[in-house]
Amino acid sequence: MAERRLPSALRAWWVLERATVRAQAQYRANLFMGFIGGLTYQGIHVLFLVLLLNSFGVIDGWGLAELGLMVGIRLAAHACYVMPFGALLDTSRLIHDGEFDLLLLRPVPAFLQVVTRRFNILTVGDGVLGLVALVGFAVASPVEWTWWRIGYVLAAVVGGGLVEAAIQVTIASLAFRAGSVRGLQNQADRLITTFGIYPLTIFGPVGLLTLTLVLPLGFIAYLPTAALLGRAREIPLPDVVVWSSPLLGWMLFPLAVVLFQRMSRHYTSPGA
Repeated sequence: MAERRLPSALRAWWVLERATVRAQAQYRANLFMGFIGGLTYQGIHVLFLVLLLNSFGVIDGWGLAELGLMVGIRLAAHACYVMPFGALLDTSRLIHDGEFDLLLLRPVPAFLQVVTRRFNILTVGDGVLGLVALVGFAVASPVEWTWWRIGYVLAAVVGGGLVEAAIQVTIASLAFRAGSVRGLQNQADRLITTFGIYPLTIFGPVGLLTLTLVLPLGFIAYLPTAALLGRAREIPLPDVVVWSSPLLGWMLFPLAVVLFQRMSRHYTSPGA
């Protein structure tokens, strides 16, 4: 079987995730409603952006085709995060209710069990919308597509998804010390969803650097899109940082997982 050729941790994730998806897929009505729900939630933000552009024409020099490419990368990156890692939002509840005790008894890393414990049906809509938006907006964008640019977009999507995952894993790890962090996770999701579809230069140099270096939101879609569109020099960062932005997720995500594992050592059962 294919999973036998994968590294042990990845193989464990694949087996657990596939079992969870199969269990959820048995309820086709829920699957359909989840698809519609995810499609609607993310689609509203796209619709708002289109209406805004119809009123103002451009946003900080970015037209619909250019912003559309950023939206496509952003939605596809979000799908790369939320489909495999959306269950991270349950971390606080697992700790509070003592269900984390059960995870520690199994010979599988607790982190893998947390992210594969539940598959959120809403993410199916996120995945479909992300794929359609990426392809549709990429075709309509002013970019002259070559093989290396297509490869760069794919790297940006995966890297952006890993950045968003790293943010959520980091916040989830705080639950072992701070208690419930669900509100903070939701707030981070809202910030990324709200600001992730606009050129960050509209917030001025301080806002741009804050949303890039403090909360690495800019690395999810804005910086890769600016690089593809030849707008790297508009950003007060070295060109090499802008162009290499898809790599950040590959660095942050493993560090976030290590943090989660170390913070989990401070877990105290509520029944202790």
